[in-house]
Amino acid sequence: MLPNCEGKNMKWLKILLIPLLILALSVGVVGCGEGVTPGDRISSAREAALETDLRLVKDAVDAYFIYSGNTPTVDGKLPAIGEYAPIDFYASFSQYGNTQSLYPDFLIKLPRHHDEEIWRIDSAMKVSVDIDPGDY
Repeated sequence: MLPNCEGKNMKWLKILLIPLLILALSVGVVGCGEGVTPGDRISSAREAALETDLRLVKDAVDAYFIYSGNTPTVDGKLPAIGEYAPIDFYASFSQYGNTQSLYPDFLIKLPRHHDEEIWRIDSAMKVSVDIDPGDY
């Protein structure tokens, strides 16, 4: 059974807990908004969109390579070590009489800036974007 908390003990407990609760809530509300501007939220959203697009493009490039044996670049080859090659989102190959291309067969939606040659692949097939995350 629980001890009887009625009377003086409960009164003192309420006196102590209510101000602590008010203080905790006010600090939490002030702390959440401190230093965060609308620009920061936009920047965070851009960075999240960039991370998502990087993952989707990387998955599409990997699948394209598995099916075609080539990379989706202008010449279908990886660049030399230390170099980058722009990703050709319209690169295609034929297999069993069917032509497939990176977009739309492996990548459902084109990422932002797809036509600015900032999406690139290195000699290890690592996909990257030559843009500041805040500008994405």
